[in-house]
Amino acid sequence: MENEKLKKTTANVSSLPSPALCIPGTTDDTEPDEQQDLSKHQGRTRSFPHERGIWASYVFIDYGDSDGWLEMQNECKTLLNDATTTLEFNPIDRMHLSLTKTFTIRHHNINPFVSNLREQLAGRRRFRLEFSGVQVYVNEERTRTFLGVRVADESYGALNTLVTSLDECLREYKLPLYYTDRAFHVSILWCLGDREAEVRKELPALTAVFERVYEEEYCDISQQVKTLWFKCGNKSFHFDLI
Repeated sequence: MENEKLKKTTANVSSLPSPALCIPGTTDDTEPDEQQDLSKHQGRTRSFPHERGIWASYVFIDYGDSDGWLEMQNECKTLLNDATTTLEFNPIDRMHLSLTKTFTIRHHNINPFVSNLREQLAGRRRFRLEFSGVQVYVNEERTRTFLGVRVADESYGALNTLVTSLDECLREYKLPLYYTDRAFHVSILWCLGDREAEVRKELPALTAVFERVYEEEYCDISQQVKTLWFKCGNKSFHFDLI
């Protein structure tokens, strides 16, 4: 899931910035009018205006090709769309765990920034993440609601170490650092609007789905993290862990 500080609003609901995936492949080759055409982006709006030569970017762990994650996403989507006839939940196209906020970087800074990332991440070892349940999130603009899977507290150590290293790179370029109050998670579904109340009612059933699928697909969902990704506009860079 981004762009301003995560804040817990209740035990089961968090507010969060609009995820990076609401800004599809923004580059300086994309026309502003196209970026604002809501019909092309399922009614989603940009969290900051398009500016030529500025690229929307973030670092993340990719879960988009995992069969276990896809099963979790599909079963939760079916449950929510059947239980809440007034809502239409959509799958996150590329499920991921963000390790930076979504930030913007100028084209001429991309290569040196990637080089800095490689230096900071050199020698980093692979690790495994555990997950502990589902949670409802709403972006700060209250325009989109998300269902996410929480990282278990015991897995925060490896992620906090990575975020500290990434923050060093961001600091050099005067880019926004990651959240002080961290709530690592993987967003799997979204819908338009602030639908917190409706989704909260379904959390017990969603939790049962999570527990069953997580047990059945544990090795796939909690597989070792071997690669980190940096997406910058329509460009992607990968960093292999040892």
